[in-house]
Amino acid sequence: MNVRRSWVALLLLVLGLESAGIVFLLTRERWRRQAESRPVARGERVAASLGCFACHGPGGTRPIPNPGARGGEVPQWAGGTWMMWNDSEDDVRAWILDGHPESREPDPGALIKMPTYRGRVGGQDLEDLVAYVLAVSQFGWPEAPGVSEGRDVAVRFGCFGCHGPEGRGLVLNPGSFTGYIPPWDGEEYLELVRSDEEFRQWVRQGTSERFRKNPLARRFLERQAVPMPAYEERISDQELEKLLAYVRWLREKPARARGARAPIRQGQIAEGG
Repeated sequence: MNVRRSWVALLLLVLGLESAGIVFLLTRERWRRQAESRPVARGERVAASLGCFACHGPGGTRPIPNPGARGGEVPQWAGGTWMMWNDSEDDVRAWILDGHPESREPDPGALIKMPTYRGRVGGQDLEDLVAYVLAVSQFGWPEAPGVSEGRDVAVRFGCFGCHGPEGRGLVLNPGSFTGYIPPWDGEEYLELVRSDEEFRQWVRQGTSERFRKNPLARRFLERQAVPMPAYEERISDQELEKLLAYVRWLREKPARARGARAPIRQGQIAEGG
């Protein structure tokens, strides 16, 4: 009888482990699909499919030279030159569709002209591409001082390099719990960061106490190719709170084209990096 009970207990344990494994795999697959389906991630794929990075450079941030053009190169999507060419989200859409907005003439001296994509891209693909360009260019900064300063903190500490444009990107991370570096606006964020205190732990320590104490989570942390850096005392308490305020704001503001945005202020992008 005792032997039989032992076998039953072992069988239940195995079934329990298998069920937990299936739940984990299904959850991770759902997170991955959700992450890949967000506008910024989709927009990056659209940009690649249309050849945008051939001229604007990888991610739209390292453009090629353009003889005769003002500035001497194709405008990049990030940095101070962007505000020379765009006043609103509608301008971005017009550049893509018609090669320039009605209110702006193309650079007459530029050898390489902006192509027109009207008839080649439209609908959701167009809106996703606009969302991606706006995220990369940091177009339309949040007005609340603490939030905009929080984005400055993210720029200074290189957060967008791993978490993607505005913290909305999808950077792969082999061996990690999700298979990618979690964006700040995703569903999985709520499981990985359950409280403000856990957010502070991730930034300060590179993980949370909850993950450190969980053997399975700790294994993934040890296996991942790109670990979260521990900023410890490199980031001040004030900077950390501003960064947290920005992440809260980001999660409340979906990344999608929303019609004309308020014009960017002179110096915003240059100040933010």
